[in-house]
Amino acid sequence: MGYLKNEWNMFTMVGHLKYIFSLQKYLHTLAILRPVLHSGGTRICKSKHRIASLFPALRINSLSSQTHSFSPEYPTSDACDPHKSQHKTDSDSDDENTFHDEQDEDILVSVITKGERLSSSEWQAITDQVCAKSRIINCYNIDAVVIEICGRLTQLEMGLSYIEHLSVSGRKLNIATIAQVMKMCYLCRAKGIDEQLVLSMYEDLRSRCPVLDAYTAENAIVGLCLTKHWKLGLDLLDMTKLTCTPGGFAYNALVKTAYDNGELNIGQQLVNELLKLGRHIKPEVFHAQLDYYDRTSANHKLQRWKLVEGFLRVFVENDLKPTVDIAERIRAWYLEAMGPNTEVHAEFTTLTARGICKSCQKNLNPINVTNEEFRALQSAFMDRVVVGGDVFRKTTPEEINEFKNFVKNTAPYDMVIDGLNIAFTGGPKKAQSPQSHARTLHHVVKYFVNKSKKVLVLGRKHMQSWPPRYMDYIYRNSHVFLAQNLSQDDPLLLYAALYSGLGTKFLSKDLMRGHAYCLRSQSLRSTFRRWQLKHQCQLRYISEAGKVHLKFPLTFSPMAQVSSDGSWHIPYETEFNPNPAQSFDAPSTWLCLQADKSKLTLDQV
Repeated sequence: MGYLKNEWNMFTMVGHLKYIFSLQKYLHTLAILRPVLHSGGTRICKSKHRIASLFPALRINSLSSQTHSFSPEYPTSDACDPHKSQHKTDSDSDDENTFHDEQDEDILVSVITKGERLSSSEWQAITDQVCAKSRIINCYNIDAVVIEICGRLTQLEMGLSYIEHLSVSGRKLNIATIAQVMKMCYLCRAKGIDEQLVLSMYEDLRSRCPVLDAYTAENAIVGLCLTKHWKLGLDLLDMTKLTCTPGGFAYNALVKTAYDNGELNIGQQLVNELLKLGRHIKPEVFHAQLDYYDRTSANHKLQRWKLVEGFLRVFVENDLKPTVDIAERIRAWYLEAMGPNTEVHAEFTTLTARGICKSCQKNLNPINVTNEEFRALQSAFMDRVVVGGDVFRKTTPEEINEFKNFVKNTAPYDMVIDGLNIAFTGGPKKAQSPQSHARTLHHVVKYFVNKSKKVLVLGRKHMQSWPPRYMDYIYRNSHVFLAQNLSQDDPLLLYAALYSGLGTKFLSKDLMRGHAYCLRSQSLRSTFRRWQLKHQCQLRYISEAGKVHLKFPLTFSPMAQVSSDGSWHIPYETEFNPNPAQSFDAPSTWLCLQADKSKLTLDQV
């Protein structure tokens, strides 16, 4: 009981510290915003007085009487209630996310898409109709839903028209709606947003609810990115980190804003955090970074290219692919840097199946994992993935020890097979039964045994009931470890393959992305990815006659790369995909850059 009491005291203390930290940040914000709010500013629409009535912070005179003393009372506004605010809890929220059913919003989408400003009575009739028909949208969340749709459809004027309707109706925006307004401003930024409006909304938000949940904080961050006080978003990012992992939407907005404002170090630090968290980086961020290089080195083409080479190193180390518009900028800058008197190849191209560039006819670099990198991966994988904080949800300590002893006594292996994965994916789709599963696994094991390979098959206990006609061969000709039916066998598969050394391959259709993420360190994840590309085989199919067709690892690196002679091969995408499907296939589109360095003129060196 004493231990539990100490734990509870620690938990309570941490909670108080988080709250105090948030209040300190809030007071810091007030101190910065006060002179800005006193300075006034123009409104974005004619309804400025009505909008101002919705945001008490617009009453600038009230700020002069505020002090830096703490208030002993917590915010009492019902807008701070997460149930009434209808907030999302997903920490990786992005501008594509919504919090209602698409069918419920059809009427609203149809009206907002037209872009014709509505009167207050028209808005009231439409929202009443939606609330009457929907089981999800109601009078408590309709305001936030409307503004969210306006932002998603980039209909700024419709959003402002709705805010005017709320003013006429005497309805005050709750926290969720204010957060959506700030997000709408960011999504509609190309149409021109008044900075004073955004800062006033932010001031009202913080005065009513000093401690923000992650979703509200991230929407506030992107709104602040439209102002000269965008660095306040860094404080909100820190606040978000206290309770969860910040989402990619806010991170990308902050990085772009940092580069736009010439804060290279802040931008690079945030990019490193993004990569560490495994979040995607939007093309607009890369464009902003290239714009910064262009502003600072436009008159020194070769110096600018040196900066771009550092920029490309991030793609090499993190297996990133630029979009075609970024690739075109890189190509143009490369040609400018090399000059007209240098023999240059800068072409968009493809590869042969063996990894030969069709433009320069050179082989791409092989996939390389050094012995030092491999040893670090071996050590980290067991500590952070197999015996991680959630190990008991995957298996038991007894089973882990049993498996470790099993591997110690039977390794090394030439091939480690994910038995269930292969059995369920390799056979004919029409014949899914224990007999067909056993037959599939039998054919695969026999394939490797006939090639004199030492095989480990990982499966689960229920496979003991599979037909002996096929399973007996597997037991006689390979090492078999069957985990409990509820255990997760992927960590065991990877552990066995890593334990056996760099020469061991493994067979599975699983992409193992979750296990790579558990490694946390970006360098370890990079090593894991390269090791996986070089050692993972996949089963394509098994014919009716039992012939096994495999997909073997690539013999070349499918990532962005630079050769010893300074030539670059960069895979690119035709369009941005925030959730790309991981594949073991080589990208189909590449940018090839190479120049004869021996012919560079003196002014280029």
